[in-house]
Amino acid sequence: MAGPNGPLLGAGARVPGPEARGDATNMFQPCPQRVRRLLIVSDHLGASDALAAHLNRHGFAVVGEVRSAGSAALAARTCAPDLVLVDGALRGGWRAVADALDGVTPRDHIVVLAAYLGADEAREARAAGIGATILKHVEGGSLASRLRAIGGPA
Repeated sequence: MAGPNGPLLGAGARVPGPEARGDATNMFQPCPQRVRRLLIVSDHLGASDALAAHLNRHGFAVVGEVRSAGSAALAARTCAPDLVLVDGALRGGWRAVADALDGVTPRDHIVVLAAYLGADEAREARAAGIGATILKHVEGGSLASRLRAIGGPA
């Protein structure tokens, strides 16, 4: 039996997709964006876990969570993250992480996430080549947007 747009299909029948119809619509499908791989360096386990879960929900792949500068260097060699997100309150500080990552991760792919960052410390981070300093109180989606903009297109 035929309907106005072709044959009527019974239960369980499959409607042919665009490729079967010869439509050119499948030529204009958006290209999937590459997932950004993140390494989180924080000695606050609960905060680190919550941040990882939040960023995973926003399309990032958290490839590691470490607690020190030395661990960050080893993890960066092993996991090859696109960005390293460093807790500004880390014992030893973000500078120790940046120094440990020299030759492993470009400094402009290091992001310092801090509850408070004074003007002098922000200038120091820029002078050191750090990719960004972000305050922890940014709204959820804007953190993800800011991270996507760092280190070039994904």
